Amino acid sequence: MKNTIHQLYIELLRKHGDPVKLWPQWCAKEKDNELREIIAIGAILTQKTSWRNADLALRNLKKEKLLSLEKIAGLGKPDILTGLIRPAGFYQTKPQRVFDFASFIVKECKTIDNLIEKEVGTTREKLLSLKGIGPETADVILLYALDIPSFVIDEYTKRLVAKRNLTETFTYDYLKQLFEDNLPKDVEIYQNYHALIIIEQRGRKTSRMEVI
Repeated sequence: MKNTIHQLYIELLRKHGDPVKLWPQWCAKEKDNELREIIAIGAILTQKTSWRNADLALRNLKKEKLLSLEKIAGLGKPDILTGLIRPAGFYQTKPQRVFDFASFIVKECKTIDNLIEKEVGTTREKLLSLKGIGPETADVILLYALDIPSFVIDEYTKRLVAKRNLTETFTYDYLKQLFEDNLPKDVEIYQNYHALIIIEQRGRKTSRMEVI
């Protein structure tokens, strides 16, 4: 299985090239605190919607000078976020999720950078303890916002696994473990692989994930 999963990564990399060209910030080798925060907020906003819609919500936050975890937490309550992030859908729940995440970071860590220094399992459990942060969102935040090797499983991954007959078990935890057990524990490989899986199925033209 190790050769199969790793060979699939090499195959996709040769076919599509370095995904940093299409995901310039998400797969960036270096990220500052501001970019990490934007990616983390984007990870929550893109739940059950397209990146285009999440991007519109991010732009609204930026226009109102609220694209910052500290400023969002400083609002005291999520009400003002409702209209701003409406393009991302779930306007009754996502504002609270974004606000709770921002408040958690500011209260527990002060800045998102400080999460990187904590043990990955503990960090993941803390993220999962936040209402509305499931395994996929937690792993997106870990992998792309914090550059911590925690493989992301989404619907695109499940479809590719089924198409390639890699396994007959499709639970999140099983697939996550399957990929992590059969790949080098390397954040660049994890980021590239996940991005390439999406690019393979959506096509290059509609797969661009550029942060504002």
